[in-house]
Amino acid sequence: MPIQVTTDAFADSIRLDIHDLTRELIDNVGATVVAAMTGAGSRSLPYKWADKTEPRREAEDRLRLGYRVWRTVRDAEKPHVALAWLVGANPRLGEATPVTFIRELRTRDVVGAAVGFIEDVPA
Repeated sequence: MPIQVTTDAFADSIRLDIHDLTRELIDNVGATVVAAMTGAGSRSLPYKWADKTEPRREAEDRLRLGYRVWRTVRDAEKPHVALAWLVGANPRLGEATPVTFIRELRTRDVVGAAVGFIEDVPA
């Protein structure tokens, strides 16, 4: 089951329109977390991306990675667990937060940490 969950999250992170994807992230984790994961200088910038403004390429990559990781955890757990996982210190990431790894585009590390969490693999 976890393989299907992570595949669905990946596929949706690619297929979703960036504005819809950003709205879903804002609705579920909040604009402050979205701004932090993208490195946006302002909490209002994610709202602009959710509307009509196109994010820069690097910001779009971070949004898609953030969505993928959030969805991977959310599909296996409750939404509040996925949010707590995103913003909490993570032993699989050297006690850094997944949000930091998303901002740094450290895809392999943060996706691996998400899969390890939902598969209950010790850190």
